[in-house]
Amino acid sequence: MINRYSLAVAFCLLIAGCTGLSSSKSPQNESKETAEGIYPEPDMMIASALEEYRLSLKSVTGEKIAMVTDTLQFGKPESPLGNLVADALRFRAGSELGQFVNIGIIGEISFRIFLTPGELTRGEVMEFMPYDNNLVVLSLTGNKIAELANQIAAQGGGPISGMRFSIADGQARGILVNSQVLDVNKTYTVATSNWVANGGDRYPALWQYTDRIDLDVNIRQLYLDYFKSRREIDPVTDGRIRR
Repeated sequence: MINRYSLAVAFCLLIAGCTGLSSSKSPQNESKETAEGIYPEPDMMIASALEEYRLSLKSVTGEKIAMVTDTLQFGKPESPLGNLVADALRFRAGSELGQFVNIGIIGEISFRIFLTPGELTRGEVMEFMPYDNNLVVLSLTGNKIAELANQIAAQGGGPISGMRFSIADGQARGILVNSQVLDVNKTYTVATSNWVANGGDRYPALWQYTDRIDLDVNIRQLYLDYFKSRREIDPVTDGRIRR
């Protein structure tokens, strides 16, 4: 759906540029002379085509996805929006692989807006997650998971799912993964985006994986699907990161 949206926008910009460059005259396309020069009137056929595209785009981007009951923003050490986006990654990864995924993580810098009360539309979700990234599942040793927890703690917290710990002196303490004490000799699965896995965020521990599965799941579509399945989005914090 986003490809159709992007192409339509590009088409509109191209046509708009063409109308600005046109200098032909016709009964429908009279020129106006101003202090700055002579500018043609918009071509009625092109204007009509653009209006059809605007209506088509509005019908797509204006589609209701869910209802947001209260403001959801990112914050430290955890936040309702951070919990929501990290949970969505982990649950979708588990569904795609048909197996349990231990952790979900994605930095708030991957997003552009927060969610406000009321109707959440497709266009707002596109603005919320504007990038064409894909879902990735990494395998990390327990030692790397401990490093990851400390990297999150050093930032004061962040969006995480499947992991719990407290922060003391900038370090993660009492790390639990899926309610069990972290085992440094175990291997854990971590859901994130390919941009994060490729080094685009502030979690170097994620770059040292022992295995990687790239899934054919667009992150933007993942959030569209997840929000739509919930129908109503409530702010929830559960103490997964504490100070």
